[in-house]
Amino acid sequence: MLSPEEIPHPPMDHDLPERRQVTVLFADIVDYTGLALRFDPEDLRELLQRYYALAKNEIEASGGIVAEYLADGIVAHFGVPIAYQDAADRAVQAAKHIVRKAGEICGMDYRLSVRVGIATGLVVAEFDGINSKITGASGVLAARLQASAEPGSIYISDLTRRLLRGETEAHFVGDVALKGFSKPEPVWCLDIEDAKRLAGDGFPFFGRAAELSKLAMAWEAVLKTGKASPLSILSGRPGIGKSRILREHGLRCPAGQRSIVLQAAERQSNTALYPVVEWLKLDDRVSLGADDADYLRALCQPETAMGLHLREAPGAIRQGTFDALCASFRRIAKAGPIQIIIEDLQWLDPSTLQLIVRLLTDLEDCPIQWLASGRPEFADSPVKLQSLVLNIGELSAAECHEAVSSCCGESITSMLADEIVGKSEGVPLFLEHLLRELNEGRISGRETVPETLVGALVAWIDSTGSARRIAQCASVVGRYFDEVMLGQVSGLSHQDLNADIERLCKAEIFQRENASFLSFRHDLIRDAAYSTLLRKRRESLHRRVAWIHTQGNPHVGDKALAEIAYHHEAAGDYTLAADYRHRIGRYTTALGAFAEGESQLRHALDLLARAERNGVDVEHRQANLLIDLAANLMQTRGFTGLEVLETYMKSLAHLEKINRMGGDSLSIFWGIFTYQVLIGHTKDAAMTVSRMEAVLRRLPERERLSEHTLSVLGTRNGIQFYSGQFHAQLATLEKIKTHYEFEFHAPLAAKYGMDLFATAHAFSPHSAAIVGQFARARDLVIEADAHQSVLDIPLMLPFIDIWGGVALGYLGDFDLALARMERGIALADRQGAAFWSATGRMWQALTEFEATGNPSSRSRMEQALAVQKLMGVGIGIPYWSAKLAAAYAMNGDDQRALEYSREALAGSPGTSEGVWRAERQRLSGLVHERAGRIDKALSLYNLAARTACKQSAVLWELRARKAISRLAPHDELNALRLTMLSRAIGPVDAREDQAAISAMV
Repeated sequence: MLSPEEIPHPPMDHDLPERRQVTVLFADIVDYTGLALRFDPEDLRELLQRYYALAKNEIEASGGIVAEYLADGIVAHFGVPIAYQDAADRAVQAAKHIVRKAGEICGMDYRLSVRVGIATGLVVAEFDGINSKITGASGVLAARLQASAEPGSIYISDLTRRLLRGETEAHFVGDVALKGFSKPEPVWCLDIEDAKRLAGDGFPFFGRAAELSKLAMAWEAVLKTGKASPLSILSGRPGIGKSRILREHGLRCPAGQRSIVLQAAERQSNTALYPVVEWLKLDDRVSLGADDADYLRALCQPETAMGLHLREAPGAIRQGTFDALCASFRRIAKAGPIQIIIEDLQWLDPSTLQLIVRLLTDLEDCPIQWLASGRPEFADSPVKLQSLVLNIGELSAAECHEAVSSCCGESITSMLADEIVGKSEGVPLFLEHLLRELNEGRISGRETVPETLVGALVAWIDSTGSARRIAQCASVVGRYFDEVMLGQVSGLSHQDLNADIERLCKAEIFQRENASFLSFRHDLIRDAAYSTLLRKRRESLHRRVAWIHTQGNPHVGDKALAEIAYHHEAAGDYTLAADYRHRIGRYTTALGAFAEGESQLRHALDLLARAERNGVDVEHRQANLLIDLAANLMQTRGFTGLEVLETYMKSLAHLEKINRMGGDSLSIFWGIFTYQVLIGHTKDAAMTVSRMEAVLRRLPERERLSEHTLSVLGTRNGIQFYSGQFHAQLATLEKIKTHYEFEFHAPLAAKYGMDLFATAHAFSPHSAAIVGQFARARDLVIEADAHQSVLDIPLMLPFIDIWGGVALGYLGDFDLALARMERGIALADRQGAAFWSATGRMWQALTEFEATGNPSSRSRMEQALAVQKLMGVGIGIPYWSAKLAAAYAMNGDDQRALEYSREALAGSPGTSEGVWRAERQRLSGLVHERAGRIDKALSLYNLAARTACKQSAVLWELRARKAISRLAPHDELNALRLTMLSRAIGPVDAREDQAAISAMV
């Protein structure tokens, strides 16, 4: 990063080039060659001097500058060095006078004739105090229009015509092919008549009676009932007066206490809870001494947030924050009726939207009038608010005339009033400033300033003289800024800065928010000031603002990081901007704001792509970004989402390309392993584990972190479980316990998409139950729940509940197992976790059938299995097919039972599942036993017993040998083995009895 010495203060002189809208006039004498051939050189010189003097006087009288004399031609600029809101009108007025008065220059055998071309457009303008120079297409277009014009006529471009006021008549010539232009340009011809100037002052609120009446009725209902109103959204385009209506409503219907305003910002649309944080900083009604104050302080104080992250998990923090905010809003509302206003809904971050949805429900019993403003595009938001939408359109001509009459009285003519109303186009903000400064032409607009308003906006800013440079500096900082920041950016002395700020406030370009905090009065004003900066100067200013932000509190939160990232991006420092977006993505993901995190990470990837096009090596950064993005996607797309695997594979490709297959690659392999094992490709998953172990062995000791060891142990733990190595899995869990430190490793959940310990812990109750350690299995379920309650990763909650329920089902605790599964399924549905929702329903149906034998459970089993196949989740399908085969066999449907039995024994393509292999063989034997094929059944039962014996799977072998004893009661070896297995089962606590064990077996 650049040092402060390398980021100079921007120069504040007034002859710097600028981007601005300029109207160019090109006037040329008709048949000058003929005159030159007929006239004596001295007489021709005298004629030209008279023509030059005439043209110069008319141009300067209208506020233009003569830029060039070209033999018989004159080029003039309108809008340099000072912009005019009516620059086009001024150029037209000068052109009309030149054309008309040129005819007065005549002799016995000639009369001077002139033709003029006028064009308006964006240029780079330079002015050294005397000379004006522009670079851009407008000058060329004006010359081509002049060359095409008839003698004594004025041809103008389409934009110039649109900028003209109502009384100036022009007729359409047509789309004319001009030299050098790739396509025909629309050309207009002016009628030769004068334009007029405006005068007036004052501006009250006017119109909007219907909207104010509806808002007043809603407020009366709040006062009468003591309950909250529905959310009223004022929807309309920028400048239409939404915020002004809300302010007027507050004046006409005042509350007993000041309103709460939640102001969204476009640049912070992915900063979680940004409007709420900004409100909290300024509202002294929020108590930071309450029990839940830590959550509120963490929003405003990054130091507190860091401490909170170490004590609590992201999901718990998010829930606690929402609870604390709801309580704060309730306390304020209970103090008296209040109006809560949400400004600019279209820029709300997803977290604030979710909070608003909750507040609207939770605070229904509070005396609150809910009000909001937003642009029409908010209707496309995926979050739908229950609301009453008031569409705010343009003012009618009658309302505009009423405003003109109110401000100007009888001093304005009807023609002038019509011109003002037409110019305003019914937009209140435009009309307001036309009436405030009629002679100066002040209007306001938005980020992409309409071409027809650019000149007026820049003219408004130019009217402040040297203070305009401060407006330009402020436009780089943003819509809102403080004096300290502005002083650092501009480099002005405190005295000069204050003088310029006061001048801008007086001109209503700036407005004070408090003693030291200011803002542009409207986004359009800020955008107009910003549009005048040349690219290099703009980038230099952005770079300086970014550096100033980095010198603040080192414990910056996502809002400050977003500001730094924005300014680095605007400065063209894409790699730095990507690094900050990456940090924000990790930060917000850790808080459980997954949508915002994904958006920030994708933005960072886009920035790196731009840096790469500029020749910067970004492979390693891209790899690390993709790792975090894949982990984020795990939470929203599910563990088996194809996009998750593709993202991990892209990351791996970047590391392989730069030969950096070290510790960074282990988190990638973790993600790939998770995908492989859950879709049932356990052979591929085992190869991935081996690859991770090889990477770990090759890592130099100084580069090997406990995180790396944990990631390898975690995948080894998973493959041991799914391949049926139950004792080995339990032993690996103990190793993981010795390496895992909550303070250091819990935050890695955002990187790996899951907690390295919780995932391994979830397998262990299964292994313990299968090897016959029933009491230990129960204890492990309790341990897993306890760890998850502290960790609280939202998308792991369904996994822990459902997976723990399956283990309890092995133990015969069907009621508890089904309750957990029901809870896990509900959580998965609320989170949109399709994988765990479908998987939970499959296990729920199996457990219900085992517990009750209800035929309806078999139907749900079949439906759930079809969903699993559709999703491509291969790991459990063979076992579930075996269960369904047994269910059909018990119902006497041998054909369907055999179909599912064959599927169970064959397994899913690419899978080598070992957890339930012995059970699949036993259940297939049950199918044959029910159909009377005793020899086949006995063969499969013995196969199941041998498989289970190799795995030390006491539970599975116990079940298989019980089945053998039914068909071969005199098999002494089987009976002996059955006795040994019964004795091998671990101690059972007081809650277990022999009936429960029998049911389980």
